[in-house]
Amino acid sequence: MNYLVTAGPTREFIDDVRYISNLSSGRMGYCIAEAAVAAGHRVVLVSGPVSLAPPPGAQAVQVISASEMYDAVLTRAAESDIIVMCAAVADYRPAVRIRGKMKKGPDTLRIELTRTPDILGELGRLNRQRARRRPWLVGFALEAEDPF
Repeated sequence: MNYLVTAGPTREFIDDVRYISNLSSGRMGYCIAEAAVAAGHRVVLVSGPVSLAPPPGAQAVQVISASEMYDAVLTRAAESDIIVMCAAVADYRPAVRIRGKMKKGPDTLRIELTRTPDILGELGRLNRQRARRRPWLVGFALEAEDPF
């Protein structure tokens, strides 16, 4: 079986030194990838920036932003039998990325955000269009309230 697993956070840059992200460690995705390799499956691990080493035997694809993860996943989805989406993908990114380092200004700052691509949603849409071979899709979402 061919597994595609996503892990870790994404970063959406405000300027060249600041970004919006989250606290995802990537551990869940890396453990799932490791277990799939141990079971004898081919594994592609698409990961945002984490401090973990990819499991031996997995093909690691490093990304930073939600758009990069979208591209990495969508270009590999058709060859996958199972896609496990564990990454904590940013839902929004700054509408404008400032080149260089933004200088201090007034006491308040407003940053306009725009939606990032919905990777799992797009995979589901593509699956509905496919007449035959569809990968299994598994998605995880962390909620702050009522986690059970």
